[in-house]
Amino acid sequence: MSLKNKIIRVKAEKIVFPGRSLCRSGDGIALFSEGLLPGETADVFVTRDKKTFREGVLKNITQKSPERIDPLCPSFGQCGGCTFQNTEYKNQIKYKQIYTEELLGEFGVKINKILESPDIWHYRNKMEFSFFNAVDLPLDLGLHKRGSFNKYVSVPPCFIADKDFLKAAEIIKRFASENGLPAYNNKTHEGFFRHLVLRKASNANRMLINIVTNATDAKSGIFAPLVNELKEFAGSIYWTQNGRLSDAVVADKSELLYGSAHIAETLSVGGENYAFNISPFSFFQTNSRGAEILYNEILRLLNPSKSESLIDLYCGTGTIGISLSKKVKQVIGIEHIAQAVEDAKTNAVLNNVKNAEFFAMTAEEWSKQQSGVRNEESVIKDKPSQDVHCSLSVIVDPPRSGLTKDVINFLLESGANKIVYVSCNPSTLARDLTAINESGKYLIKEITPVDMFPQTYHVETVVLLEKLKQC
Repeated sequence: MSLKNKIIRVKAEKIVFPGRSLCRSGDGIALFSEGLLPGETADVFVTRDKKTFREGVLKNITQKSPERIDPLCPSFGQCGGCTFQNTEYKNQIKYKQIYTEELLGEFGVKINKILESPDIWHYRNKMEFSFFNAVDLPLDLGLHKRGSFNKYVSVPPCFIADKDFLKAAEIIKRFASENGLPAYNNKTHEGFFRHLVLRKASNANRMLINIVTNATDAKSGIFAPLVNELKEFAGSIYWTQNGRLSDAVVADKSELLYGSAHIAETLSVGGENYAFNISPFSFFQTNSRGAEILYNEILRLLNPSKSESLIDLYCGTGTIGISLSKKVKQVIGIEHIAQAVEDAKTNAVLNNVKNAEFFAMTAEEWSKQQSGVRNEESVIKDKPSQDVHCSLSVIVDPPRSGLTKDVINFLLESGANKIVYVSCNPSTLARDLTAINESGKYLIKEITPVDMFPQTYHVETVVLLEKLKQC
């Protein structure tokens, strides 16, 4: 008999990636829900009932864990931003350590103790807010509700965003409300104000504000009063027009209303300070002080020498490669987003790095090219020849989906002495490490989790692989 659409009592056994509560009911079948801590019992509404597992929505906690605390944010549980505000940070770290070990323990390598974030509140240096039509207000500004693309919760407050973001959000929300132009409706695709993207060079204390609207004939002069109010604490203010139907923040047209074209963040890696320009759409780690810990761990694991060449796949704006450039002979960065590559080149000049080159192509294009599949439009000149592979290291930092077969094949055939895999998704990391491990060409030496996202289930993981047959 199916239990779908029925309420049953369950007990939470543990938290599994991605932040879900693994529970058991009376018949022993696993049920996955959200919001329960290990040891808690609860009534859950069953939304899915299969032979081997169920899914459900938490209705009522009948026995609470002593590890449960009251969340700091009143929107916790509704907002999609945080998942772990219901327990102290030491417990969040414990859960992340456990599910990282469960996912990666099969390789027989000791998982190092997770490296904690220096800041557990107000650490995010980038936030993307949405304007929406409110019941009691002309318009409001907020974040997506959990599991919804067209429902929102108001901001402020937000306790993981930089404190200055909340000040800017209040000012801009008030201006938008008083202006009389409506919020964009992502069903009818009508309206004016769409998104507000705020970025902060946390270590340098500089803010970039990007106001995103629907495509319009309006002139930038409408923002003059707002610019005058914001320029006291913002280094850059942009107006971006986006006439596309998707909810993604993209630019059909972007205009600098005030200040410099970018803000510059400083990171300390390996005892050296490196500066990185951040523009409205460039990638940068969302936790600046956490990024310093991550990059220093990459450096420790790689332990490069001045005779090595370093290939940095999925290099973004070149932050990792540039941070390691003084420790190696040369850096070659591969990134498919052309603007990110231009930012990487600018960052290299900014840091007086002359041994780094960056190329706009996908990791797959690079991999096929190295395997002899020639793409005439993306031929890299002066690339490391295969006769120097014994002095080659590779860093990969792919998106959540992980590595493709082409990239894995390149890694296996590259002859690199060391590979460092940086992952934001331990599930796809486990899949890729299995494929690499089964090849018999590389040995997994060390695995280190790094917490870049307190109050959430997310965890970064850095893995060192070494070639079995050294040169």
